[in-house]
Amino acid sequence: MRNLSPRARALLEALNTKTSFLEQLRGARGPHREALLLQLGELREPALVLPLFRLLFTSQKGEARALAVALHHLLTHLSPDDVRGLDEALRQASDYELGYLDLGPQHLGDFAALSPSVVALLACHGNGYLRQAALLHLAESGNVTAWPFLLVRLNDWVGPVREAARQAATAMLPHVPVELLARHLPLVEALRQHKRADHTPFVEAVMDRLRQPDALTWLERHLHALKRHSRRTAFQLLLKGPREMARRAADFGLDDPDPLVRRFALDRVEALFSDEELSGLLARLERSPSMFMRREAYSLYMRRVPALREVKVHEALMDSHRAIRDLAQRRLSGTVDVSELYRAALREMPTRPGALAGLGETGSASDVPLLAPFLSHPRVAVRREAVTALGRLAGDSGVEALRELFLDPAPSVCRAATQALTQRAGRVTPDWLRRCLLRPGLAPHTLRQALLLTTALTRFEALHLLLDAANLPDELARELTREHLRHWLNASLRSFAASPSPAQLQTLREAVRSAQYLDPQMARQLDHVLRAYEP
Repeated sequence: MRNLSPRARALLEALNTKTSFLEQLRGARGPHREALLLQLGELREPALVLPLFRLLFTSQKGEARALAVALHHLLTHLSPDDVRGLDEALRQASDYELGYLDLGPQHLGDFAALSPSVVALLACHGNGYLRQAALLHLAESGNVTAWPFLLVRLNDWVGPVREAARQAATAMLPHVPVELLARHLPLVEALRQHKRADHTPFVEAVMDRLRQPDALTWLERHLHALKRHSRRTAFQLLLKGPREMARRAADFGLDDPDPLVRRFALDRVEALFSDEELSGLLARLERSPSMFMRREAYSLYMRRVPALREVKVHEALMDSHRAIRDLAQRRLSGTVDVSELYRAALREMPTRPGALAGLGETGSASDVPLLAPFLSHPRVAVRREAVTALGRLAGDSGVEALRELFLDPAPSVCRAATQALTQRAGRVTPDWLRRCLLRPGLAPHTLRQALLLTTALTRFEALHLLLDAANLPDELARELTREHLRHWLNASLRSFAASPSPAQLQTLREAVRSAQYLDPQMARQLDHVLRAYEP
């Protein structure tokens, strides 16, 4: 359960020190008493339930009644996670007085007279006989406050308790308000995963209740107030409800911040809207920042809007995301030369980064000269895709250009050059990489990528380079280098790489001893590893 808010912490301190709050609550009458109870209920702090519940076992009759009402107010605002936490905490015997541990079914009547909420909490007791008796009492009372506790008990480890919970929950279901059903849908959905019993009939009964017109109307009106998992289930129910309601839910869900809700809505769009109606929706979808939404929009254009099919396939070819370009490339495969479409697009202004990326995916080495003007383009996205395409098409002939582009001031261009050079590990030499690392005024992003490129060297070449970098005056460089040295040490425990030459070993041990900024413990570890290679 979460930490207490300042207001709740102050109240809890008052309760623990037996200050005047309980006395006020017990002695108050009429509107004043209701105001105090409302104040407690509005806190909505589940962490207050246990301290208040504990006080029941040492309270006088009048005070116990006031506590029971206060507990009822608190229990009406519990979330599914709060209920799970309370259930677990109430079964931790070490946290409670012996008066609680010793309770049995014979004591239920005294507490049942206080409030059904107290009985709901006793349904989480460690004594299975008491849990069963509490559940049977709740089934008779029909008080819906206990609904989430019944859902938890449906998967109880004791068979008779599970059966009592099933009977109580089934009897109570028609009377549970939609708001309470919706709030605790995660507890219902969790029953699908539990294996102690087959909960499918009960789960379907809850869903059938939520499919009723009054429930669907309530869900549609209060979607904004539902929490994450409940909201997802509500959307699924609405999308399969009456057609007009489902259309509204789909239209609303397409712009929802939850990606799973967007997916639910998108899966129903094709069935719910005509070809003419789809055009407006698809125009929204293809402008979405989500790759998945754009890709599905283009797929729907190709299936449902023949008049725009060719135009949208060509637009998808130039998209910034590879998955969308791949969709269009497969669509056109065998019918046109896709790489020629990309070459033509590069002659247009302004240059689209997707055209460069697509040429890198479908072109050949003969297209490398076309990339040259874009390697110094003022737009970062264009340079980045040109570097990526160069790495794919140029082979070893593009290594020198990639080395120059590695020093690009834009981090994303530097990363693209790093990825391309990593694929040509033999072309990443210690001398070139040392010149990069020791270059004055090296940008932080270039430093990070240069250290990553040390993995393209042999293990002991990489160690020599990292030891040189450990002496750099820049604190960021030393910190990043130490991190790579730790990775090198961890890898040495699992590596069976060839041993260093005697001269290389001597040079490395001397570099460890002379490293000015190297942590002494790390220096000892490195020296220990290197000594293992001595003859």
